[in-house]
Formats: sequence, C-alpha cells, structure tokens
Amino acid sequence: MSNSNAEHKFSEERIPVTDLSVDTEIQRFSLNLRKVERIKRNFNPSALGVATVSRRNRVTNVLLDGWTRRQAVAELTDNKGDLLCHVFEGLTRAEEAQMFLDLNAGNQPTLLEKFRARIVAGDPVAAGVNGVVRAYGFDIGPLPGNSMIQCVGALERIYRRSVDAEAEPNYLQMALLLVTRAWGIDRFATQAVVLEGLSSLWSVHRDLVDVDRLVSKLSTFPGGPMGLHTDATQMASLRRGHVSMAIAELTTDEYNKGLIKKKLPLWTRKRP
Repeated sequence: MSNSNAEHKFSEERIPVTDLSVDTEIQRFSLNLRKVERIKRNFNPSALGVATVSRRNRVTNVLLDGWTRRQAVAELTDNKGDLLCHVFEGLTRAEEAQMFLDLNAGNQPTLLEKFRARIVAGDPVAAGVNGVVRAYGFDIGPLPGNSMIQCVGALERIYRRSVDAEAEPNYLQMALLLVTRAWGIDRFATQAVVLEGLSSLWSVHRDLVDVDRLVSKLSTFPGGPMGLHTDATQMASLRRGHVSMAIAELTTDEYNKGLIKKKLPLWTRKRP
C-alpha cells in the first residue's frame, strides 16, 4: 500500500520493534515514561495507530513518531513485537526533522525539543542562535549546569530583535561576550533575564559603551551574576517592573560609578 505525503510516498509495513531506532537530535529529549506505562496498562493493539518511520538504508529505520508506542510494545513482548508503520524513504535529515515537528503539531514537544529539531531542519533563526551560543562555549539543552543554556525562548527573542534592527554584531552575541568575559560559563550568567537585560542595554547604548569597563563592572558586581539577579528581582518587585529591565538599570548605574564624563544616560526603559 502506498500514498503521498507532500512530495514523498510511503509504504505501510509491520516492522519489528528491535529494528526501530531513534535519532536523538530529532526526537524528544526523553521518553514520557508515564505515557509508556499508560499504554501498557490499557494495552489495545487496535488502538496503537500507525507509527512514522524514515528508512535511511536497508537496516536503519528511524522513528519520527511512535517512540512511546515502540517502547511499550517492546516491554510487553520482550522485544518480540512489531509496529504498523508508514515508511518513508529518501528523506534528508532536515526533512525528517520537519516531519517530526509536523507530526507533533497537536502534541507539542517542548520549546527546547522543537528548537533542536529546527536546527536539523535548517531553520535560519535556530541555526543562527545555535551558532552564536556554541561560539561562546555554551550548548542549549534541558539539564541545568555550567555551559548549558535552557532559556531558548529568550535567546530567540534577543536574536530576532537584533536581526530586525539589522544590528551588527548581533545583540545575542554581545550579551554572551559580556557574560563570558565577566563570569565565564557560570550557569547563573545565562539566565533569561540577565541576557535580556544586558542585550537591551547594549541595543540602546552600544555607541556609548566602553566594553572593557562594562565587563570590569560586571565581574566585580557583589555576588556575581546571582547577586545581580537577586538585586534586580527585588528592584522589579518594588517597582512592579521587569527583572530584565532592572538588570539593565543596575548595570547602567554600576557602569557610571566613578565617571565624571561619558556616563551612560539613566535607564528609563520599562520593557525589553
């Protein structure tokens, strides 16, 4: 049996679960184990539906949709079961990633999962953000830790604002340059509000800023990036404002300390 999906045809086959694999750069970060258990508890072969597979070669069948079903069947059958699959051949990895996103439109992956798939699919914004982030020694992922950034929504907002303004260097690039020179790869330096605050400050005052002075002031801020975040949170709470804008204001004030000339204008913006 064959049919068409956009420009691609598929065949319908039953494939042993042991012959179905997952590309970790396209799929979700992890299995939904609760969903696996729910499928096992209420197992009904007729309700499993059809998985979607990309056949890359004679022995490689990559699941684009159906990972939890494959796991449930594998556990219930001691890896002896199979799944009914729509099998596409000749897809590029970019097409596989886009199909993963399309198939899961009603069962949304997380922003991080979608972002990773968009990189593989060739999305220019995702690729641009990823390129900037990696250039400064960071990765984008779900696990907290030094050198790992999770706030993908903020990264994209900053990057897009810069593209819209046709700014060079990109605001995201400058925010990451500032935090890495001031604090290295500290996980608290790459929180969304820190990056948005510093990128906003740069976007407004870039022609006036002495980068070396700004880095020096950030690096000696009491408590480092966590101290800056804490102080900004308190300020924003008192004023009912945005924490990112409080970070921009505090950083502006710190930058101006000791200066008689070439001070930055007082920070008055309310939103990033």
